[in-house]
Amino acid sequence: MNMKPIKVFIDSSVIIAGLASTKGGSREILNLAELRFLVPVISEQVVREVTRNVERKLPDYLSHYYQLFRLLPFIMIEPDQESLERARELINPQDAGILASALSVRANWLISLDKHFLALKNEELAIKIGSPRDFLEDVELVTREHTEGTKSL
Repeated sequence: MNMKPIKVFIDSSVIIAGLASTKGGSREILNLAELRFLVPVISEQVVREVTRNVERKLPDYLSHYYQLFRLLPFIMIEPDQESLERARELINPQDAGILASALSVRANWLISLDKHFLALKNEELAIKIGSPRDFLEDVELVTREHTEGTKSL
């Protein structure tokens, strides 16, 4: 099966949770990025948030954090003005830059554990928003449908 990698904007909460645990959906997202099954997109704001939180809350994981950024093929994006204005209409000012970056890059998904983003799941946006579990369940369903559709060919 040859599927195009899915472009996902990964929020800092997912990166931190994936660093702190060897299991779970957040770790699986990072693993899929390492395997190039998805295209991981972040912004400078995400890097700052992860750095600040790892240094403050998980100092023993700093070496893992630096290794993560050497291993994963992150694409850095900054939001365009139009996306930033749209995001400011939908979410608090602190999170608007993250949402705007995901919109700017035209990500397929914005993956987060932050309730502010998850509350936007049903908004009419050009991207899907959800938790790591939401994303993994959706990808599994799409993969299964794709596989079942090719069996009859």
